[in-house]
Order: sequence, then structure tokens, then C-alpha cells
Amino acid sequence: MLAARTPDPGSLWHGEVAVAGGRLPIAMSGEGPPLILLHGWTLDHRMWRPQVEALGQSHFLVMPDRRGQGRASAPPDLAREAEDVIAIADFLGFERFALLGLSRGAVVALDVARKHASRLTGLVVSGAPLPALVPREEVLDLDRYRSQVRSGDIAGFRSEWARHPLMRTHNPDAAALAAEMLGRYDGRDLLLGGGEAPGLPREALAMLPMPVLAMTGAHDTPWRRACARALATVAPRARHVEIPQAGHLANADNPAAFNAAVASFLRACASSPR
Repeated sequence: MLAARTPDPGSLWHGEVAVAGGRLPIAMSGEGPPLILLHGWTLDHRMWRPQVEALGQSHFLVMPDRRGQGRASAPPDLAREAEDVIAIADFLGFERFALLGLSRGAVVALDVARKHASRLTGLVVSGAPLPALVPREEVLDLDRYRSQVRSGDIAGFRSEWARHPLMRTHNPDAAALAAEMLGRYDGRDLLLGGGEAPGLPREALAMLPMPVLAMTGAHDTPWRRACARALATVAPRARHVEIPQAGHLANADNPAAFNAAVASFLRACASSPR
């Protein structure tokens, strides 16, 4: 696998990692123990822009475009994404690392945790959908969205998805960032099919051995907030946090509180026995 690390005019370096079927671009920043960050659906690595300065002071951040999203050339396949994370870690020489995922990225992060627990120093999941713990109460009409994209109405899809509760933002900077990313989303994962989401049964979540931070924004959907509370109850070493004045995109809605919660949790992970 080859990667070219080229300094940005700002604080990021960029490279790419070969995975099954293609390549994943990665953005990197900071110094310290490694932390891999996984973005949500219709987004890309730029969603972590509000974390770069704060978390990069204590951690080496690695922010991929997940397959089927952003500039990734690897085709969408949720079942392969846990191995993608391990491929990134292996390429960069991380024996162990912390992992943070939001929304669908949180599902991938939990899949990594159940399959490769020994590699993780700590796990942060924000806004994770966990129907095995809490019966689903949230409507996500993927068939309608797929039909819109297939008919060429990507603008209609973007407009409708931007109004969904999961995309509702609570400050102008978050709104601008979400619009920037959604404006690049091309819908190819809807057209190609992203495969089934990894199974995350209660039994598997109850056996996670690493420290877990289960979080949401205080204004996330009721179901996502219930999922976070349930995960904090089920996972043996989990704690629960709600980020005030924040919705589903809590990292962008209230970066200061989000970053403080993650940094505090990771410090506690570093001081705990392996």
C-alpha cells in the first residue's frame, strides 16, 4: 500500500490506503497516541474539522473518507469497513489506537470493537443506531432516497435530506459545514448498494472489553438518545454523555463540549490498565 503525505497549507496531511476494491483517502493531523475518526452517512472526513485543533493537541488524528463516500474509490460495503479500519491502522503502524465514530460511522466503530477488541484503547460512539438494544422509532426512507438519485434528482434528495432531523444543526458554522459536505455527496452508495449493516446484537455489545463513551447531542432524535443510554448500560466499561445545545451532528453543533468530553474520556483510557 502506498500513501503520499503532502502538507496542506493548513494543519492537515493527506494520503491514501489501499483496501479491498479501491482506495480510501485519509487526512491526518496532530501528535500523540492515534485516534481514528469515522464520519456519518452523506458526509466525509471534513465533518471532523471542528475537532482538528482541539483533539490534535493530544492525539494523532486519522480521518478517512469511508468507502462509497467522499473521494473514496473503494465501493460501498458496510461489511468490509471494519477491515478497512484495521488496514489503515496497520499501514500507519498502529498496534493499538482509539476509535471515534458518529452515526453510521459509529456502527462501523462498534463492528471494529467486537471483531478486533485487542486493538482498541478506547471507543467513542456518538448517535449510534442500535435496534438490537432499542426498537427502532426513526424513519429513514432509503428506498425513496434511492429512487430520487436513480432518477437523477440528486438536488431533490439533498434538499430533502438536509431537512431530516438527523441533519438538523444548531449553529451557523455547523449548518455551513453540513451543507458543504452534502453538496459533494453523489449518492453512489444508494445506487450501488452498501450491503447490510453489521449485526450488533446485545450479547456482543455486552462483551466489549474496552472503555466505551456512548454519547449523543441533547437534541438528537429520541431514539438515538435512548440507544446511547442503553449502550452505556449494556457495555461493561461504558459511560454516557449528552452534549448540550447539540443535535445529531454534536461534534459540529457544540465542538467545545464535544471535544472536552472526548478528551477527558481518552485521558481516562490512557491512565487505565490495559
